[in-house]
Amino acid sequence: MTVSIYQIQYANEIIGGFDPSFIKYDCRANSENEKREIAHMQKFFDEGMWKNNASQYVGLVSPKFNDKSKLSGDEFIKWINKNPGYDVYFINPFPQLRYFHFNVWEQGEYWHPGLLERADFLFKSAGLDIQTAKLPRNSSDTLLYSNYWVANEFFWEKFMRFVCTLTTAIDRLENKDQKEFFALAPHYAAATFYPFIFERMFSTFLSIDKSFRCLAYPYEKNILLSRCTNDFERLIVNDWSELIDKWDADNRNDYEIRKVFTNLEDMQKLFSIRHSHIESLSNSHRGLWSQLNLHIRNVFRLRSRLRGLVR
Repeated sequence: MTVSIYQIQYANEIIGGFDPSFIKYDCRANSENEKREIAHMQKFFDEGMWKNNASQYVGLVSPKFNDKSKLSGDEFIKWINKNPGYDVYFINPFPQLRYFHFNVWEQGEYWHPGLLERADFLFKSAGLDIQTAKLPRNSSDTLLYSNYWVANEFFWEKFMRFVCTLTTAIDRLENKDQKEFFALAPHYAAATFYPFIFERMFSTFLSIDKSFRCLAYPYEKNILLSRCTNDFERLIVNDWSELIDKWDADNRNDYEIRKVFTNLEDMQKLFSIRHSHIESLSNSHRGLWSQLNLHIRNVFRLRSRLRGLVR
């Protein structure tokens, strides 16, 4: 099985680095600061770069791949080769997020308010029968917030047609509507809504097209805990991960499950300030959280028994 992974170079000085197992893809002539990786990927596809090495599997990742994934390129490629038979392989650098949000769009709206309205407008403008409110749960099997994926021609062709339909729809919008996608999104660094919308299209596509065999890089619980950024996140993973994993195994997508994640988001807001991290909870806050967490779990378990939610 042959694998070729390219790594984007969009500036002379880049935060991150280049992996010796990857191939540089030079985008310095058109850095696409407003659109970011999805623009580079579209150029990469349109130019036919993904077919240059005649590899069975091709990927295009950012310069921060090693820093975010905590894997070397060689380790990633070896994992792919040890698991033949899939159309697409991917690694989610933020695997813990599946325990905090129902899907990629709910997570996006939580951190970038206004994202859902723009995404729904885009889907409608592109003539696609997709509504973010009706999209299913993203478990680890479909959850990704980046371009850290490697796929065969079957996937590349279908996914990039989907992406092209959306980018073309934005290009055809009236100027006042188009500006909404290039407005600055709430974020710790300057960025438009455009890349935040498109970095969620991989998971969206996997949710609506079931014709692919996909494999996500696996994580043990200790690794999940190590990826948590504060005590609050570690408490959720410790106390809720087993129950949430069972819901995912049962493919639960109903209203009650979505409501639980809404409650978890509300709980996050109680213990964090948006765009900042809590380094540690005080003893009084820890006690309050423990009481609140226990209360919610007990109430939900009782309701689950009554309604047959947990089987």
